[in-house]
Amino acid sequence: MIPTVRRRDFLLGFLMFRTAALIAGLVVTPAVAAEEVYLWAENMEISLGPGMAEEPFRNRTSAESLRNAIDLPAADAAEYHNQQTHVWVRGDPVRLEFDLLDAYDLIALHFWNYHSEGYDVDRIDLIFRDVDGNIVGDLTGLEPRLGNTRGSDSVPVTAETYPLAFNTQVRYVSAELSGSNGQTDWNNIGFTARLSAFGGGEDEGPGLMSPIQ
Repeated sequence: MIPTVRRRDFLLGFLMFRTAALIAGLVVTPAVAAEEVYLWAENMEISLGPGMAEEPFRNRTSAESLRNAIDLPAADAAEYHNQQTHVWVRGDPVRLEFDLLDAYDLIALHFWNYHSEGYDVDRIDLIFRDVDGNIVGDLTGLEPRLGNTRGSDSVPVTAETYPLAFNTQVRYVSAELSGSNGQTDWNNIGFTARLSAFGGGEDEGPGLMSPIQ
């Protein structure tokens, strides 16, 4: 038989151990947010959208033009506009399909427009789809600014950034770019995003915040 004092100490120690274990089980490790990544030619794919001709671009092949459209590696990159770097279609709007290769929570759209009126992109319309191809949002009527303030090929064009104010898992993006004068000329397009967590978060609905110049 355990002496009374030793038994009391034993029971007290056992209760303290169980309490500590229960508290430890209730401690929740804070979730670590996925890092922001820039989506470009190394981690997403681009192709012509529905209704586009096989070779719609003016002075480059489709393969060259599509590669040019997503070849800048960072949102803050600058690039000169010339016959080797730009993307140019005369006539109908340009329809593009992006495959992000995984589900992402999109943070921002980045767009490098032509630098002068007459050939620049005047409107961008976007449709966002999940991994199953279901539409989860759209943004229409974006009016991008000119790529630089000098209107010259001698000055690099820079991106206009549109923060995306929704947190839906997105795998595919459809884009239509058009110009009011029948010309669409630009240098690059890309996205900043975070890899979606498994199962995702609550959809807050599509939206757009004010562009960052």
